[in-house]
Amino acid sequence: MKNYYIFFLFIIVFSSCTDSKKQNSNINKINLSNHPYWGLLNPSDITKFDTIKIPLEIDASIFIDDISELETNKTDYNADLKLRLWSSFQEDEVLISNDTINLAPYSLIEFDYKITENLYHSKWEWDGYYEDINKYRYVKEMENKFYHKWDLRKYPFDKQKIRLSFTSRYDTSYVRIKNSKKFISDSNEYLPNLKDGFVIDTIVFKEEFIKSEIIEPFDNGIYKHQGGTERNEVRSRGVFEVIISRQGSWLFFKLFLGSFLSLILSWFVFLIPMSEFDAKSNLSVGAIFGAVGNKYFVDSAISSQVLTTADLINNLIITIVIFNILLMIYQKNKKLKNKFLKNEKSALKISISIFITCLVCLFIFLL
Repeated sequence: MKNYYIFFLFIIVFSSCTDSKKQNSNINKINLSNHPYWGLLNPSDITKFDTIKIPLEIDASIFIDDISELETNKTDYNADLKLRLWSSFQEDEVLISNDTINLAPYSLIEFDYKITENLYHSKWEWDGYYEDINKYRYVKEMENKFYHKWDLRKYPFDKQKIRLSFTSRYDTSYVRIKNSKKFISDSNEYLPNLKDGFVIDTIVFKEEFIKSEIIEPFDNGIYKHQGGTERNEVRSRGVFEVIISRQGSWLFFKLFLGSFLSLILSWFVFLIPMSEFDAKSNLSVGAIFGAVGNKYFVDSAISSQVLTTADLINNLIITIVIFNILLMIYQKNKKLKNKFLKNEKSALKISISIFITCLVCLFIFLL
């Protein structure tokens, strides 16, 4: 009986030791001292008594003072920006050990751009403490040249998304980039160097995740014997999309006035008697040359290899002009007896109806 109690006690002690070892094998990452690769990032002596919660969340916003040299045929433009970051920590954060550590947001994330010569760049500067949100603010001013990939599939009714972004230097388990809800990204009401016809509609924020080639046990422990699981480092990227649209109807008239005049000219063919066939033929030739010439004018205004809405509209007009010429030839042929198509007014109505129907369908499906 005594041996039975000793055996039972041994099982209890062994089980408790096993549970204790299992609990110690997994690190509870609730503060910076438990971060798997913190020792590789900063030599400061952070202890378990320092309650710096992770991931560190950094609020970001941008303010656009001006945009210049934004043109459809150019792949770059200039922007004058104010960058703003908010964080609960600052440059000289004091630890329990009286050491200091730099947790300023600009040391944890970076703005994505390439430095261009002869343009202005300021350093990140401390800009105050906001008691209502318990965060410090850092600001930076810059004027720089940025790259933009034009999406012209809906040109001239297109909306461009200009990307401006911050990217974390470390894994998402350590740093996350968020949109500032209190200080909304915005722009000046009047941008003196923005080309006429462009207007900023809004600025949209989204967070993207970028996988790097670094492989570390980021999640459950530091090393494999502690329960660590290796994976690729994933970095947070905060992207601001500046939505720019074209304003005003003048661009539509500039691009398509020649094509529509050519189309109207081809419709006038049906108002001339068949006895004046030479006059009808001359008008038709002038209409087709005008429509094709206007298409090349539109193509010269943009450098795009994709099929745009402007191309579809011009191609539709050219098709209708050719259709009108075929109707005119059909009416001239005496062997064909269709009275409806032989009638000039009926042919005109058919041509106009087909054009309006196709144009409406084009706008419904593409815009």
